[in-house]
Amino acid sequence: MEPMKSFPELQSVLFVEDDPDTQAAVRFALQELHQLHLRICSTAREALHAATDFPASVLLLDVMMPEIDGASLLAGLRQSDIHRSTPAIFLTSLVDAEDLRYYRSLGVAGVISKPFDPLTLGERIVAILRDSQCTDSAPPPMDSELGALQRVFERELPQRLMKIRDVLEHCRNGSMSRPDCAHLWELIEDLRNTASTYGHHAIARNVQRAEQAAAALVLSPARNASDFSKIERELQSWSF
Repeated sequence: MEPMKSFPELQSVLFVEDDPDTQAAVRFALQELHQLHLRICSTAREALHAATDFPASVLLLDVMMPEIDGASLLAGLRQSDIHRSTPAIFLTSLVDAEDLRYYRSLGVAGVISKPFDPLTLGERIVAILRDSQCTDSAPPPMDSELGALQRVFERELPQRLMKIRDVLEHCRNGSMSRPDCAHLWELIEDLRNTASTYGHHAIARNVQRAEQAAAALVLSPARNASDFSKIERELQSWSF
């Protein structure tokens, strides 16, 4: 297939996705089918580094990632002069009406749902970019973007707490291995960092106590089921 000529502004794509299968599908769809210049990053940290010298025509961002979610990554990319106004598209399986309103409030040009058809992905990106140009939408002010990110955090908080509880139970009733405990620590640490970043300081303080208990588990040479009780108590004390 010849390079995409119907939308010459689309030359390069910065794609951030941690799933190897999705990476392969997008590589086929954009690089092999349309010969676009594609930079694939597996983590938000990698993307923030790559963005400093990769002036992409569009940002294609997965929403749910283990390190930093797509909304937080977009806010970070907007701090760069290179990508302050680069059109952004979210790639996600969360596409109900409420989700779409939140994503739009972040200033994204559009949303593509998973699973997607690799054969038509390029055309869908072009259609989103055309619609975005027609509406002449600009990224929202930083205050509005922060408020939107806070609402996304608040909406996703119950799900993140549920995941922490699930990992906690797995550690307590399973192997109690150091890697499993380290994963629990990382989840709690990430929640505290995000809460603090978005101004939820009371949440961050509560989470910090559980984080300290999880860190002690990782450093401990031996663990038993009762060692997890402090984290459990902190989880039960959260009332937000």
